[in-house]
This record gives sequence, structure tokens and C-alpha cells, in this order.
Amino acid sequence: MNIFQISDLHYNPKNISALHNIESVINHIKAQKIKADLLLVTGDIINRDYDNYQPVFDLIKSTNLPFLCITGNHDKSKNLISALKQFYPSHPMGANPSKLDYVCDAFLWRFIGLDSYMTNSSGGNISDSQLAWLEEKIVESDKPVVIMVHQFTLKTGLFFFDFQSRAPWCDKFNDIIKRNADKIKLVACGHLHNALISHISSVPVISCFSANWQAYLDFEKVTDMKEVSRPVGYFIHRLIDNQLISYAVAV
Repeated sequence: MNIFQISDLHYNPKNISALHNIESVINHIKAQKIKADLLLVTGDIINRDYDNYQPVFDLIKSTNLPFLCITGNHDKSKNLISALKQFYPSHPMGANPSKLDYVCDAFLWRFIGLDSYMTNSSGGNISDSQLAWLEEKIVESDKPVVIMVHQFTLKTGLFFFDFQSRAPWCDKFNDIIKRNADKIKLVACGHLHNALISHISSVPVISCFSANWQAYLDFEKVTDMKEVSRPVGYFIHRLIDNQLISYAVAV
């Protein structure tokens, strides 16, 4: 099984350089020689000053890959749900009409999408009821599980994300992953605008590059995220002999 992952497109057609970066990532994916089974889009699909999902969905659909997406802190839940129903109606939906929490069993593994959007909050929120739902869906699965959530839930050692963005729900989420580590293959995240990899117990937690712009690694105190000149990219996660191997692909 081959899973491609993109994140943090922050699509706005008025930003020409960003549009070039996004198109470069999409074209690189389309040119890959290996066959992808699925594309994961881990949030911040549009920028907060833009609200039309159709052009970015057209770009994503040009890969001819089935895709699963989640909200980021720039994607209002109701707007993304409405856009998916209009432009990509085959995308799975959950029982809660106001949250994009869902399960997809159409592939070799079970994919669980979590909606962490909260108004005017970089760190977002996942409620206790959402977390209880998550654990229920992990426990009941007879397949290995991949979880998609926008925020990287571990401490990063980066000032902005650890001190200005990381939210209390992350620790509760991490405890669920620890309790069910034997069933979970991957936690796929975005948000950091960098490729970072860590683990919760034996479970890899991977933050994908941004397809738009990369963030400065702020090991020292900063007041806000800073953009840095670094290649954009995506991840390829491959199941080989029952082992997950993840490849960071810079573009």
C-alpha cells in the first residue's frame, strides 16, 4: 500500500509564488513512478482570507487519486464539509454534521479523520466526546489504523508551537495512542510547516511539509512563525513486508 501525504496548502490564487509551490508539489506527485493508493491532505487546505475550495480541489483531483482530508486551523468545519459535499461527494462524512470526524474502511487499513478546528485558535480543540469516539473506533477496528489530525500533538522543541499553539487536548490524545499503540500504524499531521518525525510509544507521528511555505525552526523565543526559504514537499508512506516506511520528498 502506498499513501501520499500533503499538508498546509493555504491556497489563495492571489499569492502567485504560493500557487507555484502547490502546483509543483501536485505535479511531482503526478509524475511519481510508483502507484499511489490514497492521498492524505492533513489540513489548512485554504488560507483564512479565502473561502473557495473548488480550485484547490480541482488541483488535488488532477492527481486522479482518491483523497481524504481534515480541517486545519484555517479550514472552518462547516465550510470544508459543505465544499466536500459539493465538489467531492464521495468523501466520507461522520454522524456529526458540524464536525468532519469520520472513518474510512475502503482500504487495507482503517483511516480515521479528526476535526480539530476551533475559531481563532491555532492549537484548535478536540472535545472529550470526540476523543471517546476516536478510541471507540480504534478499539473496534479489525484493521490497522491511521489517524489524521492537523496539529502535531507532541512537544516539538520549537517555541511558537510548544508555547503559543500546543493545546491541552494533545495530552489526552497522546494517552489514547499509547493505550492502543498495537493497533495504530501512523498519526499523520501537518501544522508545523516542516517535516518532523517522532513517536508515541511505537507509533510514528509525522508532520508533513507545507506545500506552500516552510517555517523557521525557532529553537529560541520568537513572537510569531517566520517563513524561511526551504523546499516544499510531501511524504510517501509505504507498507512493505508489513512495515511502514515513510519517505520525505522535497520538491
